[in-house]
Amino acid sequence: MKRRTFIIKGGLGVGAIGLGLLTNYSCQDQDSPMFNEVLSKKDVKMINEIGDIIIPVTDTPGAKEAGVGEFIAVVVQDCYTDEEKKRFKETLASINKMSNQDFMHDFIDCKKEERIDLIKKLDEENKEFKSIKDLIVSSYLSSEIGMTGFFRYYPVPGKYDGCISERPW
Repeated sequence: MKRRTFIIKGGLGVGAIGLGLLTNYSCQDQDSPMFNEVLSKKDVKMINEIGDIIIPVTDTPGAKEAGVGEFIAVVVQDCYTDEEKKRFKETLASINKMSNQDFMHDFIDCKKEERIDLIKKLDEENKEFKSIKDLIVSSYLSSEIGMTGFFRYYPVPGKYDGCISERPW
């Protein structure tokens, strides 16, 4: 075997082994107990249910269909400070606590009427809930469903007229 052939085949072999190892590291476990480091899957489900009360399904899809819970989980993990993350988790815990006091079970296990009553009560009393509500609305409006269904956004440019008479004042 010639030296040049050996180097080429050896390089291809090392590259194939390296490629195989890289594909193993790129796979993620979908059944992990946490959705991310901050919010659990139960928290994300709870946010989706709150979003479904705030922006329900009508002739346009609601917040749950837009996936606001998943989006908010990413926003909280990537954009919030540690103090804001703690406050966000405490607010979710206070919603569950209030639900347990009023209805004897967690928010997710409540009936739709109970959820609506609790959301109305939270909207009047809890200042921190307003930040969650604002986050749900902005997440919905920035989603594809919100842009195409609510705003009627069409990614087509408008008419361009290059020759118009315009005055500077």
